[in-house]
Amino acid sequence: MICRYSRPLLGRLRVASFLAGATALSTVAHAADAAKPADPSPAAKASQPPKAQSPKAQSPAPTNEVINVLARPPRFAGAAAQHELGSTTTISSEVLVARHVTTVTDLQNLVPNLTIQTQGGSNAPDFYLRGIGLSDYTQNNTPSVMTYFDDVAYPLAALTSGMMFDLQEVNVDAGPVGFAHGMADTGGEVRIRTNGPSRALHYGLSEDIASYNRSKTNVYLSGSLADTVQFRIAGQALEGGAFRFNRATGQSIGNANAGGFRAKLDWEPDTKTVVRLGFDWSQDNSDAMAGFVRQDLTGQFPPDRNIYATGWKLNPHFADLIGIPRNAIPSNDINSWATSLRVGRDLGWATLTSISSYAAQVRHQYIDRDATPVASADSYLAGNTGVLSQEIRLDGSTLHNRLDWVAGLYYSRIRSWGENWLDETGIPTVGYIQETTHSEPQQNFSQFAQARYTLLPGLKLTAGIEHQSDDRQFNDVDIIMRGISSHRYPDHGALTNQFSGKVGLQYQVTPRVMIYGDIRRGVKPGGFTANTTLVPSQLDPFKPEWLLAYEAGFKTELFDHRLRINGAAYWDEYHDQQTLGVLLIPPYGMVGDYINVPRSTIWGTELQIQANPLPGLTLTQNLGYERGQYDDYSTLNTGATGAHYLMTHQWQAIYSNYAGADMGIPKLTLSGSAAYKTGPIFNSVTLTPEIDYSFRSAQALQPRGSGPYLLPAYFLLNASLTVKPVHGRWSVTAYATNLANRDYIVAGTLVTTTLMGISGQPRFVGGRVAYDF
Repeated sequence: MICRYSRPLLGRLRVASFLAGATALSTVAHAADAAKPADPSPAAKASQPPKAQSPKAQSPAPTNEVINVLARPPRFAGAAAQHELGSTTTISSEVLVARHVTTVTDLQNLVPNLTIQTQGGSNAPDFYLRGIGLSDYTQNNTPSVMTYFDDVAYPLAALTSGMMFDLQEVNVDAGPVGFAHGMADTGGEVRIRTNGPSRALHYGLSEDIASYNRSKTNVYLSGSLADTVQFRIAGQALEGGAFRFNRATGQSIGNANAGGFRAKLDWEPDTKTVVRLGFDWSQDNSDAMAGFVRQDLTGQFPPDRNIYATGWKLNPHFADLIGIPRNAIPSNDINSWATSLRVGRDLGWATLTSISSYAAQVRHQYIDRDATPVASADSYLAGNTGVLSQEIRLDGSTLHNRLDWVAGLYYSRIRSWGENWLDETGIPTVGYIQETTHSEPQQNFSQFAQARYTLLPGLKLTAGIEHQSDDRQFNDVDIIMRGISSHRYPDHGALTNQFSGKVGLQYQVTPRVMIYGDIRRGVKPGGFTANTTLVPSQLDPFKPEWLLAYEAGFKTELFDHRLRINGAAYWDEYHDQQTLGVLLIPPYGMVGDYINVPRSTIWGTELQIQANPLPGLTLTQNLGYERGQYDDYSTLNTGATGAHYLMTHQWQAIYSNYAGADMGIPKLTLSGSAAYKTGPIFNSVTLTPEIDYSFRSAQALQPRGSGPYLLPAYFLLNASLTVKPVHGRWSVTAYATNLANRDYIVAGTLVTTTLMGISGQPRFVGGRVAYDF
């Protein structure tokens, strides 16, 4: 059960323990390092994946044109992706630190046409890339945008809510994926790579302190234990930062109280083999992400004028049932850990890669989903999830490097148990507490192959195919309406057995200019609504979705690599789109239920510019514009249904045909930055002032949504100043985020009788001190 209420500085204790262990290990590492020659061995390459694991092509880039481009150090991150088919956004570790990326949701302000939102007060992220995504309200389905940590796929988005520290880079690939590695998906993938071990000894510490008593501490240690063995350990602690408050009592809510640890060990038994063992652990006892009232259908609570105001009141009987203190506030108790084993072997004619992984999470969350003291949507989510996966792939190059190829197998096995509690004793027409339990075994077996053939100098044809068989059940569904009745529903199953494929052409016009075009078909398995079950129809599985995507684009590096301009245009035909719809069940109200939209269309364009016009001056600009339209879609009109209830206090389902309606995705996303690093000042320090911004246009929560069913557009401005010695290892940064202190809303959700909004962060002013040895 939840154990967060004695709030000592758990994060500090974790860091202190980490530093104690790091000090002891550094002594060993110093001794081992002193006994080694200075030449780097092939084992040092383990901090980077073998060429076979280039996540975009999964094969080496053997052509002379690529080698020529990369012969000098690149000015911008993601140089290799400049010669790969498709759109990729690469974010370096320096940018991730400068933009204060702490969770995956922070990435949405750095990538065009990317939206990452939390759902209903939980910290589980929902990903949308180019309008393709799933609002996984029940946290039990495969996302439409797959997330990878160090090449390991995380098929449940809730597993990705932590671990964003000690990062090397992040890559975001748009469009159907899974032809050269991992799992297939319709929307794309977010590939997060953490720092790997090094031969030389390195260690460091950073402390970030900001408004609202927020602090973030990072530590790491990396080096060699023997000539063929390297290690890296890193940790992070997050505390404070509460800016929301109870509108009735003034009590603050939203403090972070989380910590994480990561360890990696590389071993090179011979010159052709690299073995990496990894382990991750995190514990999150943070307060929940409380919302504010945008519309209360009962008429008891007016919309909140202050978007940081919220409300909650825990029913003592409900607290006793779920086993938390009666004075508890909405909060999390989430423990996650994962381990992986990666083996790479050079066979001469090909490279063999094996990635084995197991990830587990135990989740307990008390969330007030109506932001009021009324017991109408107080929920408690408990779950235990384990994901076992195995990937094996071969890649190589033949025909005098004219043909690059990769082929492999992927298998994952998920065992998940969940329990949902919902307190509706404050709704006169309901008046009881409901408990729903279920188990959900799943397995996915995929086979993939991709080849790239050089037809003519500079002209390459790429073709890929993927087949997946996905089998999942929804079992042991028990419904208990406390004091009224109980019921067990029969088991349900869903099977997906489909192919995905792609074909594309790319032409290297000059060593600095490439154009490309491709067509892809992507498939994502169906699933179940693991919600508070009220009627048997909620247990029916929703169907797989599939996407036919067309894309054309260009990639350039001009003026001696001082200017990079990448652009793409796309057209997506979306079939059986999986979306979180709403089901009206009188007398309870409106509840979430996954449905399939028969057909819709999305089109858009993207432009990414990076420039280094003068020494020390770096400019970036990202632009994404897209439109989506439902071609065939009829469903419950939540706005009209809610308005009818508000006037009559009687539930009546009102349906609308939304064919031709806008899908509501943000049409315009903009972000950019300008930074200038000075030359030495007084021959001692450099100064780097930086300013960055992001803009996101309005987002509708339902088709033709307006008023409270629309998230308004917002603009954010951030600034920082970094001081760093010319020959030293420390740095000091002063910064402000949301410089204009804008009020903005990042998400919204409707549960029973309340439409709730989630506010974005107000202005934070802080400082960061870092020391790297």
